Amino acid sequence: MKLVSAPFMLGLAAAALAVLLIWKYLGAPVVLVDAPAGKVHCVSYTPYRGSETPFDRTYMADPKRIDEDLAQLANVTDCVRTYSVDQGLDQVVPIAEKHGLKVLLGIWIGRDDKVNETQIAAAIKLANAHKKTIKAIIVGNEVLLRGEQLPDALISYLNEVKTATGLPVTYADVTDFWVKAPLKLAQAVDFITIHILPYWENDPTSAQEGVNYLKSVLEDVGPMFPGKELFIGETGFPSAGRERAEATPSIIAQAQYLRDLAAYAQATGLDYNLIEAYDQPWKRALEGTAGGHWGIFTTDRQQKFPWTGPVSNHPEWRFEAGASFAFAILILLVMARGGAELDPLAGLAAGIGAGVAGALLLLQIEHSWLAWRNVLEGLIELAILGQSLGIVLFVLPEAIRGRRCLAPVPIAQTLAWLRAPNRGALGTPLYLGLVHLLSVFTALVISLGLSFDARYRDFPLAAFSLAAVSLALLALNRGDHKKQAEDRREEALLAALFIATGCLIIFNEGLQNIQAMTWAALDFAFALPWLGILRASLRTTVFKRAATEEA
Repeated sequence: MKLVSAPFMLGLAAAALAVLLIWKYLGAPVVLVDAPAGKVHCVSYTPYRGSETPFDRTYMADPKRIDEDLAQLANVTDCVRTYSVDQGLDQVVPIAEKHGLKVLLGIWIGRDDKVNETQIAAAIKLANAHKKTIKAIIVGNEVLLRGEQLPDALISYLNEVKTATGLPVTYADVTDFWVKAPLKLAQAVDFITIHILPYWENDPTSAQEGVNYLKSVLEDVGPMFPGKELFIGETGFPSAGRERAEATPSIIAQAQYLRDLAAYAQATGLDYNLIEAYDQPWKRALEGTAGGHWGIFTTDRQQKFPWTGPVSNHPEWRFEAGASFAFAILILLVMARGGAELDPLAGLAAGIGAGVAGALLLLQIEHSWLAWRNVLEGLIELAILGQSLGIVLFVLPEAIRGRRCLAPVPIAQTLAWLRAPNRGALGTPLYLGLVHLLSVFTALVISLGLSFDARYRDFPLAAFSLAAVSLALLALNRGDHKKQAEDRREEALLAALFIATGCLIIFNEGLQNIQAMTWAALDFAFALPWLGILRASLRTTVFKRAATEEA
C-alpha cells in the first residue's frame, strides 16, 4: 500500500473516523442526580501515597502532608475517620482540629493483645487531650470478619475506652457479622457502625441500584437493634477495577452512587462516612485494581468528578483520541511499508483496524497504569504491551489481506525454533507463530486465573481483544478452523483449554457480567483456529479407544 494512494488516504480517513467514534462514545458525559449543596458527612482518611503501606512498620506519616490533605478535605467535608493511632496517624487529630474538622478516631484491634493495649492507651491519651474534636471512638474495624478476636474481648476493649474517655464508642463491621454477634456487643456501644459496600457484597449491586440496596439493608438491620442508632461507617463505590455481576466500577458509577447517597441522606437524615478520601495504591495488593480506587480524590490529589452536572469516564477524551490516532497513523505506515497492494475496500478495512488498534493500545496502557502493583507486574504489563505491538506489526496486516494472508507456523515448529534459533528460518510465518504462541500462552494463563481464583483479577479486555480477533480472522481467511490435521497435539490441547476456561468463566460469573462474557468470547476466539484440529484429535482418540475395546 503506497503512501500516496487512494487506499492509504481512505484508510487514514477511516482510522480518524473510527478513533473519533470510539472516544466520543467512551467520553460521552452522563447526566446524573446532583448532590445537594453542602459537604459530605465524613470520609475515611489514610495518608499513604504511592508505594507507602501500613504493612511497613517503619513508616511514619509526614505531618506536613497530613496538613495539606486535611486542608483540601476541609473543602468537601467536616469530618474524617481514622483507623489507627500508630505510624504517626495520631497527628491527624490535632491537625484536623486546626482545620475545624471533627474526627471519628479509630483504634486498630488485631490478634496481638499487647499491641491492642498499646493502641488503646495511645488513643485514650489522645482523646482526653482533644475531646471537642473527637465525635466518637471506633474500637476495632472488621475484627470479627477477620476472625482476630471474639466478641467478649471487643466488649472489654469498648468498656475500657468508654470508662477512660467518657466519649461515645462503637465497633465497625459488615452487617453479617453484626447480625451474628451476641446482643451484648450491641449493648456495649453507643451506636451501631455498619459497612455497606454494594460492590463487595456476596450478591454485588450496581451503582444505579446501590442506594436502593443500602435502604433495604437498613430496613432489615435496624429492627434488630432497638434503641440503637445505625451509622454507615463505610460506603462507596470504586472508580476502576473488574466487573462483579452487574457492579461495574467507573468514574460515572462512583459519582452516581455517591451523589444518590448524598441526596438520600439529606432527605432522610442518614449519617454516613465515605470510603474514602484518597485512592490507596497499597490496597491493590489485597483487593486487586478495585481496592486501590475508592477515593473521591486520586492518589495525586485530583478530584475525580464534579458533584453537580454531567460526568464523563474520559473527560480528556479529545486528547486520548489524538493519541490513539497517532498510534493508528503509525500502524498504517507500517502496513504501507510492508508493500502489500490493497484495493480501496481493503484500505478501508486497514484504516478501521488501525483506528480500533490505536484506541485499544491506549486503553491497554491506561489499564496497565491503574492495575500494576509492583516491579514484576510492571514488567509483565510491558511484556503484554510488546505482545500487542507484535499483533499490530505482524498479525493485523496479514488478517486484512484476506485470503492472500500467510499462516503462523505450527506451535511445535515455533517451539523447535525457540530451542535452536536459526536466522535462516526467519520470515513472516515464523513471526506470526511467535506472536501467536506468546498471545495464547499469556491469555491462557489469565483465563486459568479467572476460572479458579477470579475475585481480585481484572479482565484485561483491551490487551487481548485485538489479538483474539486478528488471529481468528486470520484463521477464517485461510479456512484453518476447518483443517483437521491429526498430529498437532499442542493446538488441540490449547483449543480444549480455551473452550473449557470460557465455559467456566460464564458459569462462575453469570450472564449479567458483560466483562466476563466478553472475555469468554475471546477465549472461544483463541480456540477458533484449531477447532478442526481438536475435532480430528477427539475423533482419533475415540477410534483408538473403540479399537482397543474391540481387541
